[in-house]
Amino acid sequence: RWQKIFMIPLWSKMAVFWNKMFLTIIVLLIVLFLDAVREVKKYSAIHVNEKAANVNTNAFDHIQMKLFRSQRNLYLSGFSLFLWLVLRRTVTLLTQLAKGMASHAALETQVNDATEAAKKYMAENERLQE
Repeated sequence: RWQKIFMIPLWSKMAVFWNKMFLTIIVLLIVLFLDAVREVKKYSAIHVNEKAANVNTNAFDHIQMKLFRSQRNLYLSGFSLFLWLVLRRTVTLLTQLAKGMASHAALETQVNDATEAAKKYMAENERLQE
């Protein structure tokens, strides 16, 4: 039943579109990840000594807020990139498994037909020998 549904020509046209969208999303996630790495390095490099922190606490808090946001963006983009790649690999493996199961079922029916034909010919051969 599922094979009939997925053999509709519309799916093959959509597959090309979604492969392009997948690559676009991967590139976007990589760019976001690299930007987050750059931001984390930028705000981690800023060290405010205690004297300057006591003078202007708002500046220190502002830098810490920006560091927190850049770290948050790094974790979100990195984890999203990782999960997106895992999802893609899972879909690829499921597709290969479905193709393998379909070819296995076709080979099984072909073997059963060949076995039945061989039994029929053997029975006919025995009958002719008698």
